[in-house]
Amino acid sequence: MSLQVIPEAFFDSLSLAHKLDKFLDGFKLEEIHLFSYFSSFLYCYSGNSVSTWQHRYIVSNGYPFSATINEAIHRHIQNGLFDLKDDYYIITGRGSDEFNKFKILPTFIDREKLLNAACTASILIPYAQTVRALLNEPDLKKQSELQNNEWLHPESFYPQFKEISTAVGIEGKDMILPAVTWINYLIEKNKN
Repeated sequence: MSLQVIPEAFFDSLSLAHKLDKFLDGFKLEEIHLFSYFSSFLYCYSGNSVSTWQHRYIVSNGYPFSATINEAIHRHIQNGLFDLKDDYYIITGRGSDEFNKFKILPTFIDREKLLNAACTASILIPYAQTVRALLNEPDLKKQSELQNNEWLHPESFYPQFKEISTAVGIEGKDMILPAVTWINYLIEKNKN
């Protein structure tokens, strides 16, 4: 039985696929979950409660996994918005058209800023380093090592994230600089 796709999952998965395909010429489905999780982290950083983000995450095969995002991804594949090409998925022309229709809706404008910041960070820092850093985020790494199905808690690192951002002088509503700062912090932390 198929679940109903919530609007946020429909939009978020479509937006992330559009960006990852544009930047990388294809994407893996796990990467949509990963950047959705990172977006939830930025959502908390913006002063919002993670409970209003609409997606909850567990760890599956070392990656964050959201049932709501997963259901939307499968619906996009069924409806021809994503297509499998070799070992990667691409967003189809129809998928890009859908994204462009929905990104201007007031409901999704703030979400789009967070999704964009999460993906833009992967351009400013080499993609492989970004993915490795995000997969080594402390809560995600701990849950992956324990191999349990407890919920991830992106809000638990908000104080540390805020402190790092303040220390390097990041202010304002632009989420790209905090996203890049956090990834750089994770890269440095994992060198130790």
